Amino acid sequence: MDRKNRTPSVAKNQSALKIVWFALLLAMFAYTAVVFVFSSPEAPGVRENVKTAFLLGGAALGIISLLIYRFSLSDKSLRKKFLATEGQEQEKRLEELSNRLLLPHVVPWGINESVVLLGFVLSFLSKDPMDAIPFSVIGTVLHIYMYPRVEQIVESTKNYV
Repeated sequence: MDRKNRTPSVAKNQSALKIVWFALLLAMFAYTAVVFVFSSPEAPGVRENVKTAFLLGGAALGIISLLIYRFSLSDKSLRKKFLATEGQEQEKRLEELSNRLLLPHVVPWGINESVVLLGFVLSFLSKDPMDAIPFSVIGTVLHIYMYPRVEQIVESTKNYV
């Protein structure tokens, strides 16, 4: 589909997907750079302050992911998204709302994956696989919590009419 024939919602969806893709690509390069900067064949692992920095970074990413998800799907935000489609027929409004719900789901998912990747990198650097467990648990629990419930959200918009 060329740019001229895209609807605004399709353009937004494609932009959101490109943002997530690019952010994850940058993260991959950053993780690779960290491995080369901090790893050394002579060193047995990483210092405790590096582990602490990774843990704080993972916790911050988890909180950011949760906040984006909660605020983007709050009743106030959903009402605003739904009212932005006022004047369209009901089926078209629900389709548009469905499209608008992509970004609040995809961005936190990418951040959740970053949390898990931080644990992977730390585990690799420290040469201790147990270091990855807290990151994997946090990222996975957040991801399960953020299972897409678009049908429930669309159903709740019937109260807005």
